[in-house]
Amino acid sequence: MQFKNTIVFAVVAMFMAVSCITVDKTLGEDFISTNQDLPVHSVELELPVQVKSSSPLQGISAESSIFGAIRTEEFGLAQFSTIADVCPNMSGWDFGKDPVIKEVYFLAPVSNKYVAQDNQAGIPQIITLHRTKRRIDTTTPFNNSFTEADYDPVPLNVSESVYFGGDSLKIHLKKSFAEEVLASSQQMRDSLNLFAEHFKGIIIKSSAPEEGTYGGRSNIMGYGSAAIYIRVDYQPTWEADLPRKDTIFTLSWGLNYCLNVSEYESDKLQTEKPQEILPYEGVAGLKPYVDHSQIKALIDNWKAREGYLDKHILISKGAIIMPFEIPEDYDMTKYPTNIYPCQRLEDTTYKAKMFKAIEDCNVEGYNIGNQDRSLRQYAMDIPSYIQDVVRKEASEIDESYDLWIMPISSQTDSYTNAVTFAMDSKNYYTGKLNGPKAERKPKLLLVYSVMEE
Repeated sequence: MQFKNTIVFAVVAMFMAVSCITVDKTLGEDFISTNQDLPVHSVELELPVQVKSSSPLQGISAESSIFGAIRTEEFGLAQFSTIADVCPNMSGWDFGKDPVIKEVYFLAPVSNKYVAQDNQAGIPQIITLHRTKRRIDTTTPFNNSFTEADYDPVPLNVSESVYFGGDSLKIHLKKSFAEEVLASSQQMRDSLNLFAEHFKGIIIKSSAPEEGTYGGRSNIMGYGSAAIYIRVDYQPTWEADLPRKDTIFTLSWGLNYCLNVSEYESDKLQTEKPQEILPYEGVAGLKPYVDHSQIKALIDNWKAREGYLDKHILISKGAIIMPFEIPEDYDMTKYPTNIYPCQRLEDTTYKAKMFKAIEDCNVEGYNIGNQDRSLRQYAMDIPSYIQDVVRKEASEIDESYDLWIMPISSQTDSYTNAVTFAMDSKNYYTGKLNGPKAERKPKLLLVYSVMEE
């Protein structure tokens, strides 16, 4: 149903204050004659939302490394592993004469954890480290960039390592790995890239909850915080008659960035058919999805019904409304705090298509998909995107206009303290949103004015 108001464009702010809607009055202003008053209209259109995997999702990160496994009744098993190259933490290593390896271990602080159930924080997980057969680089940026064929199936662990979710992870490694490090050339040890090219990387993997059981945990480490420690007793040779020396040499786990990889059993739940419930899964799992051709057809059909096909439509507000119902147990702690439409766009660095939140998410005053329990909905303002779709011909709307509704989180610039929002690719949220067959359906809300030719 459409509502028409005779309020002129100059008083849009008053209208929107009454209806609790934020309006960008500058959007489309270049099309408006200075002597023209424009009535403001609004319309709600039912949004055709599907369920689609957000894989492949960029897994390259210079911030966080994620490992673990979670099994839920709704989504099945989700497994997380993380990979990074290894290299000396400094150049100029000299192992002297007759080095004896005393101990080799991997150590990393675990900064955060995500659990499927609150009582799962301390469950045991068997953690294994494996040598990779290739490095991570600009050709391997996605969550599915590595397969079992890309790493040695035999673990580096000395024995089975059980992790109970503590503040740090320590795993003793086989001395054979350290022996290979000691046997490396001085040239290799003095060049981070040469060393990493030879030794490749190490992947951290976790056991999964037993079949038929639900729960699990994903663990998050700050990138750059993990290292491999090699304790060596050796005879220094740079001076005569020096006593043997006991020293720890450190390998950095990470050169430039890490790669978080993940697999999901939920891929089989993808569907184009209208659903009453839209299952919602974080990282590279299932997401509400809107096809570019369907959103263009939705808007063009509305324009045709209203006789707007040959007119300029000025979008003052364009918003996606995603309703949800409060669970019976009132527990929404696993739902994301904010969600927002993302597009898969070409990235010039990696020369691949990667997800990016629509730029409107960082416009002051816009709704950025806050979890609103009183209205039982997420509201996301995307007027720039809608204006673009309204203006262009159908032949100009391609797959880059597809929308995935994804979690976003705030990021603070360490130099300027400026806060921005971007896609959240590390927290494994789960939840349920209303679909097109629900009583309260997903909607596209437009507030607009029409310019006569």
